[in-house]
Amino acid sequence: MEVLDTLNEHPEEILINEQAPLKQRLRLEAAVLTRLCAPIIVIQLLQMAVFVTDTIMAGRYSAADLAGVAIGGAIWVPTFLFLMGTLSALTPTVAQLHGAKNYSPIKHYVYQGFWQALFMSVPIVFLAQGVEPLFRLFNVDDAILPIANQYLCTVVLGLPAVLAFNVLRFYSEGLSLTRPALYASLIGLLINVPFNYVLIFGKFGFPELGGAGCAWASAFSFWVMFIFMAIYVKFKQDYQPYQLYQKIIGIEKSRMAELFKVGLPIGGSHFVEASLFCVIAILLSSLGPVVVASHQIALNVSALMFMIPLSLSMGLTIRIGFLIGAGQSREARFTGFLGLAMSVAFALGSAMILFSFRYQIAALYNGSVEVIQLTGTLLVFAAVFQISDALQVTAAGALRGYKDTRMPMFIMLLSFWIISLPIGYTLSLTDFFGSPLYAEGFWFGLVLGLTITSILLIIRLQIISKRFMQAS
Repeated sequence: MEVLDTLNEHPEEILINEQAPLKQRLRLEAAVLTRLCAPIIVIQLLQMAVFVTDTIMAGRYSAADLAGVAIGGAIWVPTFLFLMGTLSALTPTVAQLHGAKNYSPIKHYVYQGFWQALFMSVPIVFLAQGVEPLFRLFNVDDAILPIANQYLCTVVLGLPAVLAFNVLRFYSEGLSLTRPALYASLIGLLINVPFNYVLIFGKFGFPELGGAGCAWASAFSFWVMFIFMAIYVKFKQDYQPYQLYQKIIGIEKSRMAELFKVGLPIGGSHFVEASLFCVIAILLSSLGPVVVASHQIALNVSALMFMIPLSLSMGLTIRIGFLIGAGQSREARFTGFLGLAMSVAFALGSAMILFSFRYQIAALYNGSVEVIQLTGTLLVFAAVFQISDALQVTAAGALRGYKDTRMPMFIMLLSFWIISLPIGYTLSLTDFFGSPLYAEGFWFGLVLGLTITSILLIIRLQIISKRFMQAS
């Protein structure tokens, strides 16, 4: 009964006997990961649902608006993920302190996260207002450019709020309190969907903004999510021992430097991966709305499937961080490779769904026959890279639990930008290997890059986990 209570309330705190039978260890550790990751999965799906809603509603308005949101998102998404990834160093830091039962420094690190969020977000809000020349540099179609520019200039108004929200989220997840961010994400979605409808299509006397309406709805929902999370952390009993609101803590150079040392490579990894997808969207933008819209839909569907292994990777960061803090390096290694196996099992199922229902999925986003046909083709590539994509993100999450972040960033840089993008560009937009393949060529490059990344990160996890075992 005591184990079940701990599993329900604080799953990361269960320490499993290394001498127990393998079957028992597998069953209990899988239960811990499932319980720990379940709220994170819902959070990621809710947040992804915001992007899916933007894509579907903008696509229903017009293909040009869908393409504009896609191109604006090509700047917004990698920028946001870089900043969020940098802040996510809080999770393994808090988890390891929690595992070691060293609670007093936790609030100090949280405030350094707030300072980071402020310093990083404010300049970007202003810089985004002058990004139009960048779109022109990439020869973005004239029908798409104003929509993309307006989308980006508006959505960044919510950046300070969404980063501050994520500071509180990573603090909570480091303590294995994953449900508060779930509640905030649900509220964000419930606000975003109706505001999207009202502002995109101009209902109830509001102006008809088209794709730019998505940005206004997102920015507003970000502020609401932050305010809710701040109030929840203030009054919820689980947070009282850490005295976060007792007094404001100023800048502490050593702790902030420590967070940047761990977090910047995480942000860099997110940026390297996300920017690859977004640069492809920009390079394809000169081929017209059909190609851009098809790429965006396929990317959106792939990202939706990606949320499960991504959530598992976040759970692994928490669990492994706690185990390392508690001195359980052998169990941390066991957990990491169990997480890889669970990730592959899901990826096999998602690959079958994408391949079997690719045209039906495409039709949910857009009614154009051309868009449906091209999207269906791209979803075949998406089905192929499900396993490698799941493996690479899960291995990276496990490595973050060890605070090993720099080498994974270099691995992703090599695989995506040195190998994947040049090969994809050559196949897509040149006749070096024959007739240009356009969007399909880039997606072939993605399959190759993700496969290489997954292999190298698994090797890295093997090395790091063994190193920690030997050290202990």
